[in-house]
Amino acid sequence: MGYKQKVTITLDESILKEIDKFSNEHGESRSNVVEEAMREWRQKHLEKELIEGYSSMAKEDLETAEVSLGAGTEAMK
Repeated sequence: MGYKQKVTITLDESILKEIDKFSNEHGESRSNVVEEAMREWRQKHLEKELIEGYSSMAKEDLETAEVSLGAGTEAMK
């Protein structure tokens, strides 16, 4: 893990209460709770982008296969 830097953020009071409740129940600092939440968000965001990318590639591959099949069929006539 790299160097940590202190930052100031503004959060909705209800979110801060949830962070505090979780941190108290699990014996973790607010910083650790927020950092872990951001890691999970980043992972989910990356997974979403990968799914969208692979779905797009699959569509392109299907279109290419259909064109190639059509060309191959014409060539065999």
